[in-house]
Amino acid sequence: MDWLYRYDFDTLTLIAVWCLAGVLVTTVVLFFYAIGLRTATLIRNRRRGAFIRRWREVFAMAVINHDAAAALPLPVVHRHDETDLLEEWNRVRSLVDGKAIDNLIVLARRTAIRKIAVRKLHHGRLSSRILAVHTLGHLRDEGFRDEFLELVDHPHTVLSITAAEALIEIDPALAGSTIVPMLARRRDWPRDRVSVLLRRAGSERISEPVYRAIRSATDADKAYLLQFTRLVEPEVLDALVSDLLRENNDPAVLNAALKLVNGFSGVPRIAALLRHDVWFVRMQAAKVLGRVGQQEHLSLLLELVSDPEWWVRYRAAQSIASLPFLGPNRLRQIRAEQADPYASDILGQAYAEVGIA
Repeated sequence: MDWLYRYDFDTLTLIAVWCLAGVLVTTVVLFFYAIGLRTATLIRNRRRGAFIRRWREVFAMAVINHDAAAALPLPVVHRHDETDLLEEWNRVRSLVDGKAIDNLIVLARRTAIRKIAVRKLHHGRLSSRILAVHTLGHLRDEGFRDEFLELVDHPHTVLSITAAEALIEIDPALAGSTIVPMLARRRDWPRDRVSVLLRRAGSERISEPVYRAIRSATDADKAYLLQFTRLVEPEVLDALVSDLLRENNDPAVLNAALKLVNGFSGVPRIAALLRHDVWFVRMQAAKVLGRVGQQEHLSLLLELVSDPEWWVRYRAAQSIASLPFLGPNRLRQIRAEQADPYASDILGQAYAEVGIA
């Protein structure tokens, strides 16, 4: 190594030599550090896998046997295993129903699951708080009802909707009456999770709150809330849609309400809706008559096959082709009677789609 300290090298060569030596040393250190890190990760994953497998066996036996849930020996849980335990218990809890849920709750009460969740709820970081709320909701722990009611208003989207889901587990009636009025202002909540949440609450619990929320909402909020009304009881939905079609003039509300028409009590002011100034309202009204139209509605649909908007003509022609009281010969006759070439063409396209030449 004496050559490294020779002074007959020029300065640039000396710097290059020392830089090369530093790079070699750093490379060796990083190589062994990477090996050590990889080894530690493999050991940790192996230990974590063994821990989860042991608990899965416990959960599986508890699900099918209440006595096992109440008396089964439980594996030791260390501090670094707590998150894995909560996640695995929640996963299994989400997959079962009926008595299996009760068995898992009995098992959880014998462990430190509740204690861990409470600590994470009050002292953990955001992801831990979300996991804790999820766990306590699955435990149906009524002691956290009021705290979760406050968390539903939390500005963080995931934490707030997780609190709402936990409330549904703990007190479905309270959750339905509390959460439904909030839906319009919590548009940050994913719609699919809102739908699941309302379905869990049950149509008998959410029907009245949904009806009242929509009737008292602004037009913009009405259009948004109507997408969840398929989850309410049919008679409530029918009354709500009829009221909106009869009283409201906002195009977005009318469009959303027409999509929900089931035809049990007819379609209020259908003639006016078929002549609405906004084209997509006319289109939606034409589609409705394809589902629930009667003989007296044929003349209204024939007016629309000459509409300036192509989509209106197309939906009107499809509806005519789908009317059950019109046979193939009558449909051909209707097309032959059209003086407007656009009407004739669109009827021909709609007929071809259902196999009528």
